[in-house]
Order: sequence, then C-alpha cells, then structure tokens
Amino acid sequence: MNRPVYLLRVQDWQVVNAILTEVTQKHLNDAKILWEPQLQGTQAEDEYWDWVVKSRRAKLLPGDELYAIECDGVTQGLIIIDILKKRCQIESQLRSRLVYIRALATAPWNRPVITNPPTYKGVGGNLIDFAIARSYELGYQGKIGLHALPGALGFYRKLRVGLLDCGCDPEDPDNLNYFETLQREP
Repeated sequence: MNRPVYLLRVQDWQVVNAILTEVTQKHLNDAKILWEPQLQGTQAEDEYWDWVVKSRRAKLLPGDELYAIECDGVTQGLIIIDILKKRCQIESQLRSRLVYIRALATAPWNRPVITNPPTYKGVGGNLIDFAIARSYELGYQGKIGLHALPGALGFYRKLRVGLLDCGCDPEDPDNLNYFETLQREP
C-alpha cells in the first residue's frame, strides 16, 4: 500500500510529494539511527520511544497497524493505530468502534520546538487524516480517538478535523487528555 500525500517543504515553501505506506524495517532503522540521536537531550516527551520495540509489540496485538510517511527516501513520521479493540467514549450509548491512535510522531527535524524552521510541515496532519480515512474504510464513520502527550495538546486542539478535547482521562494511567471525533459524514 502506497498512498500519495503532500508535505510543505519549509525551506522554499514548495509542496512536495511523499508517500504513506506500511512500516518496513527501513522506517524503523530511520527512527533508530536518524531520529533517536536528534531527540537525545531535547526533553521531548517521546525522546525515549523505541519504535523497534513498539513495532514488535504491535505485531503481537491483533488489530494494530503501523504506517510511515516517507519523503526524499527518509522517514518523516510514524503512526500506530488500533482498528479493533477501542470503542467510542463520547457516544457511549452506541459504544461504536473507532480507530485509536496508539502512537504518532514526526521526525525531530519536522518539529519547530527542536528544529526551527522545520524541514517539512504537514506530517502529523497527514497521519491524522489517514487515521480518519482508515476509519471510513472500516465502516467506523471517520471516528478516531487518542490520548495526547501534554506537549501535543496544542497540535490536536487546532486541527480542523473536529477532534473534541474530553480533558484528562481518569482511566488513563498517565492521566492524559483524551480526544475523539464525533460521528462524521464522508
């Protein structure tokens, strides 16, 4: 599966072609070799995420899927989604299924707090858009949910996809804010 996506290259404000694809060992190697050294010492909340370990765990969990955005031969973003095990919290009377974003990260050079100006814009938004598209493909009416790290709250709040900030989730061990979309029309 290769889906075309578009990113904004900040250096010259040009829209460039990228692909969204299933994660391969190359993407995991990029995260290990290219991302991890640049994240060290940044105090980023995902500084210690090990995508190789996350990938191994996801392969053991039914319904978990891993995807990457690649541009210029380099991994620009990664996402793990759960398509089976989560149900809506907002529309609790329906308890309908949704696509749950288990983990989402962009390469350190695409984050203005680490590299200013960033190399590309649009990586995180494209990953969210894909989760919504995957939800439609599965018949879940575009519904997605996620728990956001504190440093990402602003990103999720300003997205134009209709994510509702439900506040701190008392059932989440880290007491993270939970976001969910309402039922949507395609």
